[in-house]
Amino acid sequence: MVRIQKRLVKKRYYGKSVYQYRVYSLNIPKKFHELLQTFLDKDLDMEVQRERGKLTITLTTKLENPHGENVS
Repeated sequence: MVRIQKRLVKKRYYGKSVYQYRVYSLNIPKKFHELLQTFLDKDLDMEVQRERGKLTITLTTKLENPHGENVS
């Protein structure tokens, strides 16, 4: 079972104003950790689709051009 978690992050600037934003996270079960090793420390493109009560999140590695810049 997987749960999407939400938390509110508050950043305080110069002790006066506060900037807030939501961060959503998804904990991946241990049985999938071995599959994830090849994707660690790489930039990933994400596509999210919702259809008939299902949420599909697709992660793919970004391609790099010969100059080392990421290509979308």
